[in-house]
Amino acid sequence: MSPLILTMLLIISGSSLLSCEQPPQSMFEQQANTKSATDSADHSNDDNNNTATAVVTSVTPAVTSNSTNSIAAPMINIKKQQAIARQPNCNALQTSCQYFELNVLEFSPAQPWLTSIMWQTIARALAPVTPLASQDERAKRTISMLFSQIEYGTEVVESLPMYQRIDTELVLNPVVSDPSTSSSDTAYLTVRSNQHRSDSRQQQVTYVMLDMQKKLQLTIEDILLPKVSTDELLLTFQTAKKEWLTLQDIEQKYHEDWPLHLSRQWYLDQQGLHMVYQSGELLTAKTGAVDLMVPYALLQGLIKPRYIVQPPIDPKP
Repeated sequence: MSPLILTMLLIISGSSLLSCEQPPQSMFEQQANTKSATDSADHSNDDNNNTATAVVTSVTPAVTSNSTNSIAAPMINIKKQQAIARQPNCNALQTSCQYFELNVLEFSPAQPWLTSIMWQTIARALAPVTPLASQDERAKRTISMLFSQIEYGTEVVESLPMYQRIDTELVLNPVVSDPSTSSSDTAYLTVRSNQHRSDSRQQQVTYVMLDMQKKLQLTIEDILLPKVSTDELLLTFQTAKKEWLTLQDIEQKYHEDWPLHLSRQWYLDQQGLHMVYQSGELLTAKTGAVDLMVPYALLQGLIKPRYIVQPPIDPKP
């Protein structure tokens, strides 16, 4: 059987490989079981281990329910799972040691649609040119194979960064139960990718806007009112763009020379609508990611009222 179709699982201290019949997520499940039976401090200080793991469990509601302000909270438990791959016999003090850290989320009760979106987003960040990386099972298998190349390889994998780290987070927007509003239950997923190669460093954050009620990923078109075009929405970001260019010491007479497009990275929070541009998208110079925000006051008549995130109401003293 070709190794490209094997599902490789992480192991602790020389455990044997499991068969390809195990699902990719077992990479974390097995480590979690091992972790629960060992002391985390002793394990993290053991430089002889090829793989270091840590599992943290947390409950993350958007806002705590309160009868006074009638704020609802999505009941989702989030388990943070971490897996770290190093080359065999890797000493933590070796700067040339290849390293891959993967931090993902597990949801309880299970959210298959959200888990699928998470793996697909991570796969696109790590291997954007991999065919079928947008499919859930292929996405997890792709990530598992990248992990295994480092975990079981005897030499540096030249096609992979020397250091790479993935961090995922789910941010739940507050939901206000108010008869006068029709606010939707929304959230946004962030996937942060940090990669170091011998000649460069790359950092990127991917945002995925979610409708938690409909259980789907939102597009810009989904949040716009009927007959509102993306060009109309884009006009509202011109002021934010010019303000940012001013901060970069670009003279006002040149502001129009930088055309603005709607970014694929965007999200809604209590402040308004954010468009996130990666390094080099707005200026050729490396300026880091740029977050342009337009408040809801300027979005009236453009986006659907149900997607306006209402700030929580503080209870009266």
